[in-house]
Amino acid sequence: MQERELLTGSAPAKVNLTLEVLHRRPDGYHELASVMQTLELADTVTVELGGDGIEVSGPFAAGTPCDETNLAWRAARTLLAELGAERERLGIRIEKRIPPAGGLGGGASDAATVLRLLGWRFRAPEELLFRCAASVGSDEPFFLVGGTALVRGRGERVEPLPPLPPHGVVLIAPRHDLPRKTATMFAALGETGFDDGSATARLVRSLPRRVTSGELYNRFEPVARQLVPGLADLWAEAERLAGAPFRLAGAGPTLFWIGPPAAAEAVAAALRPLAARAAIIHTRTAGE
Repeated sequence: MQERELLTGSAPAKVNLTLEVLHRRPDGYHELASVMQTLELADTVTVELGGDGIEVSGPFAAGTPCDETNLAWRAARTLLAELGAERERLGIRIEKRIPPAGGLGGGASDAATVLRLLGWRFRAPEELLFRCAASVGSDEPFFLVGGTALVRGRGERVEPLPPLPPHGVVLIAPRHDLPRKTATMFAALGETGFDDGSATARLVRSLPRRVTSGELYNRFEPVARQLVPGLADLWAEAERLAGAPFRLAGAGPTLFWIGPPAAAEAVAAALRPLAARAAIIHTRTAGE
């Protein structure tokens, strides 16, 4: 009987400080330019060598797949196949604190954390981890780096940036029922009106410094307002109550404010009349 071995890691959420869609590529993906930032909000991922299957628990377990479609499971099996260890028995346990399908990258972060843990255990080269991450999805390579980073291509090109100073972040994570959300939103962008990368380039040139929600950019915001039921009204009410702009996290529907840590509590307090709950967290640097 194979001896069981446990490996545990933290899988942080992220927000996009910029998210530009440059053009549609010949391979069907879209070319992106984005500055991404990890947050203290995190899932806990445990890999059990000698275990069996995947289990998900925690406040956001509902809606997270517990089969081979789970991104963490796919990442693990992809790496083990590359290492010639397909027969390795494996269990994965995820304590889910990041709302799924909210634009915060929880599933991708879980997958990247599994790759890091197995990569350490099997001494896999870094380039192999990045190749496996990119084969699973677009956000996974970023989570192998974390902190503040410039992300390009379809997500496979990740360049660490000088870390932001500590920021407070207020999240509003509404429920949504938009099927195939990301694909639907990309389709809604159409084939015209793409970005030129200037918003991302401008932010990169100015770092490191404190940023505010009002100067950030996300190409998906107009289509999210149109497509996600109730989001436009919630967004407008949040900005009215807080007296400050909110941005879309990834493809949404999570909204976020970012700014000085001392101001986050007042922003969250102003949002108490909202039906959706607001949560205060902070940014997280690479390696934390």
